[in-house]
Amino acid sequence: MKINSNITAYLTNNAYMQSEMRLSNSTGRLSSGYKLNTAGDDPANFAIAAKLRSMIKGLDKVKTNTTTGMSVLETAESAIMETQEMVQRMNELAIKGSNGTLSSADRQLIQDEVEQLMKEIDRIAETTEFNGMKLLNGTFNDRGYTNQPSVTVMDYSEKTASGKYYINLQKSGDTYVIDNSASTLPPGYEDAETLFGTVDPTKLTINTETVKYDDGTSVDFVSIKGLRGTELRMQIDGGTTPTDPLELDLTGLGSMRLQVGTEQGEVISASIPRMTTDVMGLAGVDMRTKEGSQKAIDQVSNALEYVNRARSRLGAYENRLEKTDEFLDAYNESVTTSVSRIQDTDMAEEMTEFTSMQVLSQAGISMLAQANEAPQQALQLLQ
Repeated sequence: MKINSNITAYLTNNAYMQSEMRLSNSTGRLSSGYKLNTAGDDPANFAIAAKLRSMIKGLDKVKTNTTTGMSVLETAESAIMETQEMVQRMNELAIKGSNGTLSSADRQLIQDEVEQLMKEIDRIAETTEFNGMKLLNGTFNDRGYTNQPSVTVMDYSEKTASGKYYINLQKSGDTYVIDNSASTLPPGYEDAETLFGTVDPTKLTINTETVKYDDGTSVDFVSIKGLRGTELRMQIDGGTTPTDPLELDLTGLGSMRLQVGTEQGEVISASIPRMTTDVMGLAGVDMRTKEGSQKAIDQVSNALEYVNRARSRLGAYENRLEKTDEFLDAYNESVTTSVSRIQDTDMAEEMTEFTSMQVLSQAGISMLAQANEAPQQALQLLQ
């Protein structure tokens, strides 16, 4: 029997302190709802949960980006829908003007309406915006450049492969042709065959629309349609027909980039085409004669094809973003479930632990009291 060192009390006190610590941790888990309140609770799972929580917050912002992108595209499509209706009206007027029963005054009235429709199409293209950003004036269209200031790339289809091309474009009569004669390509450039799939005039469609202005100047609007959906639209200033081969740089850049993921590079590029009358090939429409109206039928038909294709493109983007939005909901749900499994407290299990620790803590206090009384028994030996 020893007095100076009460080993029983030390052992009892250690057991009590351990029970008290576990009771304190259990109380914290029950009060916070988390079983990981500090990194010391489970370092590995604590780090994983932190990453997953960061991902959840990122997914919330990504969903906002996606829905905002859908709103942008819906705004652009609604404007294109109005443009489509006006082009269809122009088609009706072109068919009407092709009839030989109309007088010159009647045709002038048709032309007056056509001009007003064209002005409205251009106005819509220049004024449609979202959050201060123009949508239909080419701001979010893929960029293209040439080495000649008189030649401007206005638009090219999504299926046109981006890159650098060396094209020998020559004017023949009222239209243009591509001369595929052998020439040395500059380093890094491809030829017209690579761009359009062919330069065979029977398979390559080249439409030219010449517009003459009151000041005596003129502009050629050239549309080149190749195989595999390739289409290139250019503006060539009148009187400056290219004498040297064109060096085209179709960058594939400039479209609206929508961040639809939490990592770098998880984007959807939405190219919104320019919706002005010159790009559509309508700038030179003149229905003041029967012949002009008949020619306008083809011009308006090509313009309607362009508008339909543009609207279809935006519709495809919208459908893709809708699927992206649905995926984000499912993904967010899965990640949230994973975080819950790692960090959330199982209340039933934790209450069992809490009750057990309460009992052990009370028992420890009782046993510590008895252990502290044990040395007093030594006094009986001194009597």
